[in-house]
Amino acid sequence: MQQVVINAAGLEKRTALLQNGKLIECGYQRPDEKPSTGSIYKGRVQKVLPGMQAVFVDIGTEKNGFLHRDDLPAFQMLSNEEKKKISISSLIKEGESVLVQIAKEESGNKGAKLTALLSFTGHLLVYFPYTPHIGVSKKIKESDRAVLLKWGSEQTNETEGMVIRTGCDTFPEKEMNLELKSLKKQFSEAVKMAEGIKAPSLIIRPPFYYTFLERWLNSNVEEIVVDDHDTYSRIKEYVSTYSTPFQVKLYTEKEPIFKKYGIDVEIQKSLLPHVWLKNGASLFINATEALTVIDVNTGKFTGKKDRSKTVAETNALAAREIMKQLRLRNLAGMIVIDFITMQSNSDKDMISSVLKEEIKEDSSTINLYGFTKMGLFELTRKKERPSLLETLTEKPRSEIMDSHQLRPETFYYELERIAMEYEYQDDEAIWLEVPSYFAEWLQNQPDKLSYIEKRYGSSLFITPGSINREIIVRQTGTVNDLKKRFSH
Repeated sequence: MQQVVINAAGLEKRTALLQNGKLIECGYQRPDEKPSTGSIYKGRVQKVLPGMQAVFVDIGTEKNGFLHRDDLPAFQMLSNEEKKKISISSLIKEGESVLVQIAKEESGNKGAKLTALLSFTGHLLVYFPYTPHIGVSKKIKESDRAVLLKWGSEQTNETEGMVIRTGCDTFPEKEMNLELKSLKKQFSEAVKMAEGIKAPSLIIRPPFYYTFLERWLNSNVEEIVVDDHDTYSRIKEYVSTYSTPFQVKLYTEKEPIFKKYGIDVEIQKSLLPHVWLKNGASLFINATEALTVIDVNTGKFTGKKDRSKTVAETNALAAREIMKQLRLRNLAGMIVIDFITMQSNSDKDMISSVLKEEIKEDSSTINLYGFTKMGLFELTRKKERPSLLETLTEKPRSEIMDSHQLRPETFYYELERIAMEYEYQDDEAIWLEVPSYFAEWLQNQPDKLSYIEKRYGSSLFITPGSINREIIVRQTGTVNDLKKRFSH
């Protein structure tokens, strides 16, 4: 059984996918969030870089986006011979406005990766107005692909293309026609909007839950639970366009929804580098800017069989857990796994097969490259948005080693959820002990605290504490009660 749990109440929006009550994937969107995947902007070219065959584009955010020559419609229209010779400076000029979409979100010091080859995603199809290619999901049987490819070719002109998704395996032609018409309308509306405004400007930003629901909703999902009435209404309308009926529930309890479903605890655990396996072995996950390194250790597990079988069993268990952790933590880019050393090629083949099977559960693109001569396993996972570690934590400036602490913003949104939880209780004031660096952050931005106090009708008394990982509610009561407490 799978559930989608959506925390839309408050400034920070969170979406989670549970399987049998256990968190398997989640995503965040914050009000000051950097450009999100799928958003469309009217940008202005700031600088042309012929040596890199790319341009920097101002989309109105702090960092300029990066647009490569191959992601320009004008380049796609050229013959193969012309593509080999053409320079980007012949295709696009400095100061020119261009309609672009976020292909990969900002990360660290890097701006967003952009594409001018726009795409519009539905339940059944992905429509490309500038990419002349018809593709069919690999999950659709070979015997059914020809008729779908023929249909796709008949519906598009020489500049258009599409990907026919897994939901089209029964060839629901009527629904496919309706959805394609809707996606083409979205494109024409985006172009029309862009014509009427100056660059740089945001044209379309999908709702925070849209990307996740498009990836997650299938026959395995039994219900969608939402804690905000307006979002609940919009999602009910959204899922009504699916042929599969999905049950949407409005969550009305006082306890925060992610706390109720145990999601907050799972997220906190996912920020730790150490993961225990069921047999006593363990993983150590070290995510750096360059790549992610995962070390497998036998730990407490020695096994009752010979060493080679013990190692193979532990590595197989580790392989399954690693793929779950990559999805949960949203780790991407280059990933290297140091499995416990195996001498047998058949054992290595078995581990490769386990990984190949596990990636079917992940909607992100994963490429397996196999074992190196040094016995390390290499793979890549496509990066579309920052990892949980990047979203929720930061590396303190004073730290030389690779350690992280929760961002002040992470604590701020948690503070809002605490105030929300106490909104309808009799207490009018809350004393909270918070990490010292977060207390300093609030002191430097008094409007942040006053917003929460006014929004939820509570007076918040903040004191710095010695614990850097959580906010502790020390006391609640009347304003006078807490003032007396602090006056002593």
